[in-house]
Amino acid sequence: MRVRVLRLVLGAAIFGSFVTACGPSEPKRVLSGPPAPAVTGSAVPFTPVPQPVDLAKFDDDPCGLLTGEQVAAVVTDPPDDVKPRRLSNTVSVGCAWNTWRSPLVTVEKPIHDPLTLTELKNTGRRKSGAFDPWTEVSVAGLPAVVFHEMRGPDNCDVAVGVTDDAMLIFSFHGNGSTSTYWDKDRCGGVLKTAEFVIGNLRNR
Repeated sequence: MRVRVLRLVLGAAIFGSFVTACGPSEPKRVLSGPPAPAVTGSAVPFTPVPQPVDLAKFDDDPCGLLTGEQVAAVVTDPPDDVKPRRLSNTVSVGCAWNTWRSPLVTVEKPIHDPLTLTELKNTGRRKSGAFDPWTEVSVAGLPAVVFHEMRGPDNCDVAVGVTDDAMLIFSFHGNGSTSTYWDKDRCGGVLKTAEFVIGNLRNR
């Protein structure tokens, strides 16, 4: 009887090990650890914009301005299920990245007022406090504003003045979804997105 029980126990252990070894494994992350925070500086004048950014690459392919590793860093890691979606409507053009379980990360260039940081600052919504907290900083040497178009801890926006006549708006809208690296710092995630995109516009 003891021999039979021992065989049953050993058989169960071996079977359990086999199931564990052959069962579904967690997808492997692209990054070995959390990405470094974006480097931001103190506020700079909105105009004239120092070292304006050429937006030709943005206009041509806004969804091509994040590499696979960068998508993993700001959207979700691994990024296999992320499908970039080009945005084009009456108020802006750009791109959106997300999955059903990740935050919605977007970059947009407004094509109607407000077109610049100055115009954004002078809108009625800004003056009424709808965008608060409003923090003026610089990103990659460019004037920028961190603000909140949508209320709630899962949402944050960054507008960057890329020329004297244009800005790009980066948004991180969580809607209760989890972020691989930015759950505790949604504004950090959107600032990192801005840093990536501006760097790619300048260097590609």
